[in-house]
Amino acid sequence: MINSYSALWRIDPSKLPAFNPSAPKSRRIGGGALIDLKGLQSVLKSDDFDLDAIWVATDRCELDLENYQWTYGNVVQMLVSLTAGDYDKSEWCKINGGLTVPCDVYVMPYDAISQVRSAKGLDVYMKFSIETDGTLTLVLVSCHAPR
Repeated sequence: MINSYSALWRIDPSKLPAFNPSAPKSRRIGGGALIDLKGLQSVLKSDDFDLDAIWVATDRCELDLENYQWTYGNVVQMLVSLTAGDYDKSEWCKINGGLTVPCDVYVMPYDAISQVRSAKGLDVYMKFSIETDGTLTLVLVSCHAPR
């Protein structure tokens, strides 16, 4: 059991190079995945995880979930279906309230009708972060099929 969810960070977020809005390339965060995916998936599968710990942090993500009729349960199911090979990049992402948070971005083939990972499914983009203060709030910044 993880007592402090800040242990899920593979790289200390306070040590990341800051995002500079006037330098768009600074949005990208090098060095690989920021969050321990397997550790996060263990938490998501545990009885201790509560769907109320998901915060949809952008209006666009809220709209994506509405448009695809995906519930928070669907989102968790997608997150636990991710593999390390689905990792795409890490980047700073602007969220509601004007803050910018470090996120991992994964792309996974997903059959939204059967609600399973499927090589024949559409690519689904999962962009997420977690709180840095030791509590678990899964900050879901984006979750959508290709546009």
